[in-house]
Amino acid sequence: MGRNIKGIKDRELKILINNLAKNLKKARTEQGLSMQELATAAKISTSTIWELENVKAEDFRMSTITAIANQLGLSPLTLISKAA
Repeated sequence: MGRNIKGIKDRELKILINNLAKNLKKARTEQGLSMQELATAAKISTSTIWELENVKAEDFRMSTITAIANQLGLSPLTLISKAA
């Protein structure tokens, strides 16, 4: 049946992570930011940005997503929502 993490099943979590990867890369590149520039502004590591964009992050905090979203002028919900 799948693991349940605070009401979110594995399949649903994978969808959110994939949405995050696509939306993050799109927003970052549209704003002309390098991974390093975004990471520095959000006060996180460049490797974290890379891992999130490449669906390699095994664990991340909502505070990280919020910091990234704030630097991009977006809400965290926008980053994890289905891409248009």
